[in-house]
Amino acid sequence: MKMNFPGFPKKMEIRHYLFILVLLLATFVRFWNIPNSVQFLGDQGRDALIVSKIFKNHDLVFIGPVTSVGNMYLGPLYYYFMVPFLMLSYPSPLGPVYAVAFLGLLTIYLMYVLGKEMVGERAALFAATLMAFSAIVVSFTRFSWNPNPAPLISLLMIYAIFKAIKSDVKYWAIVILLFSVLIQLHYLTLLSSAGIGLIWLWQLISRFNDKKLVKKMFFATAVGAVIFFTSILPLVLFDLKHDALNFKAFQNILVGEDSFEQTSTDLKGRLSEYVRDTQKEARHILVDIPLGQNNQINLVFLAIILILLFLNFRELKVDQRKKYKYGINIIFTFLFSGIFLIGFYQHTIYDHYVAYLFPITFLTLGITGDYLYKKGILGKFLILVFIFFFLKYNLPLMKIVMSDTGGRIVDIQRAVDTITSRVKQNEKYNIILLTGTGDIEGQNYRYFLSATNNPPVVDEDRGNIDTLFIINDDRVLTNVVDSPIYEIVVFPNKIPSEVYEVENGPEITVLRRE
Repeated sequence: MKMNFPGFPKKMEIRHYLFILVLLLATFVRFWNIPNSVQFLGDQGRDALIVSKIFKNHDLVFIGPVTSVGNMYLGPLYYYFMVPFLMLSYPSPLGPVYAVAFLGLLTIYLMYVLGKEMVGERAALFAATLMAFSAIVVSFTRFSWNPNPAPLISLLMIYAIFKAIKSDVKYWAIVILLFSVLIQLHYLTLLSSAGIGLIWLWQLISRFNDKKLVKKMFFATAVGAVIFFTSILPLVLFDLKHDALNFKAFQNILVGEDSFEQTSTDLKGRLSEYVRDTQKEARHILVDIPLGQNNQINLVFLAIILILLFLNFRELKVDQRKKYKYGINIIFTFLFSGIFLIGFYQHTIYDHYVAYLFPITFLTLGITGDYLYKKGILGKFLILVFIFFFLKYNLPLMKIVMSDTGGRIVDIQRAVDTITSRVKQNEKYNIILLTGTGDIEGQNYRYFLSATNNPPVVDEDRGNIDTLFIINDDRVLTNVVDSPIYEIVVFPNKIPSEVYEVENGPEITVLRRE
């Protein structure tokens, strides 16, 4: 059978059919029931609202989303990625969601196609299969959010480094280009610069006598540096105008003064805390992501994986493994530099913070699985044990990820319809959302309202409105007019003109001036 897809041979074998099956199932778990299960919270509403203004009002943006921790602004690249897909689906916000799902599927495909060149076909197939059915990975491909494309960009960057080592140093320009994209998705991806720097320095030192190659290497790096500084120029100008807001925030969140005040003051105490944090992050990256948080069994798995990685590293000099030496060393460099640097991070590490390491996690597991497969019955038995725990954790969670959720887009739209039906022509109104997420402005509701003929007032007019809709989503308050939220406090009339409930939605209280 002939295949037209890159990475597949003309003559198909069982392993190729197996990967096609994996790819088909990966497609199913990423696209099934998206409209009824997609996460469309305040952050997603804010992003969709900003992006809609780009193509509706030609309102270009030069900074991107603000981070949930640290009040830092990313670059605007993700917003511009969303533009064509939101234009196609507008006013539905599902266009970017499907685009992110496709990128997730593309990542699985490239894990196999590029991975087999870097670490071998069996390791790549094992890695791609685990990543295809990891519930955590799948969950990040089923809604639109700036960190979600990070695994794809990271994988491409790692492969570009591999090509720079194996093929042509001109790929260093592509490496830096992809790095500049990566850091616009989440700031913790800056830690990947350590892996890039170590490998670049190793190549420079090992090939220093080749003056022609060194010259080409510096030229490619200089081109990449120009691309990098051009990409961050809007953020640099933003910092210059706002008293280095981003730089100070990043400095504080990475090694914040408040965090250090809570740690031991003596060197031994700090070192002990760092070792504990590093062990915790090693377990998180290598074991918790694929298997969930089970402290006892996960520590056993972590110990086994680290031992196997050490044994694998010792065997890299064996002749038949030489062609994968560079790829495996690159993976190990990014893995351990990432773990050691994240150990310095003084705040909680959420899964999306390390999404850029997802390809590293699963390629490492693929390398380990390939190593065990060659070690006879005991090795194959350990693989089966790992697969058992992998399925035990991921299958139930996958069902939840793909199932209907509360706060569906259709439910938000229904609530929005009830508001627009109550708004009179030219009436100035605003909305307030009472929810556990802290999104007082109700950006997900506001997005849909902005697409109607009766949008809410803009920021500067919020103190001069005729009607206020209080959307009681979490229903913690029984009397919402007693809320200390500023917009409610200053509204002149606290007697509700109407209180009603939306099917599968919130309770809405309507306040009018008269």
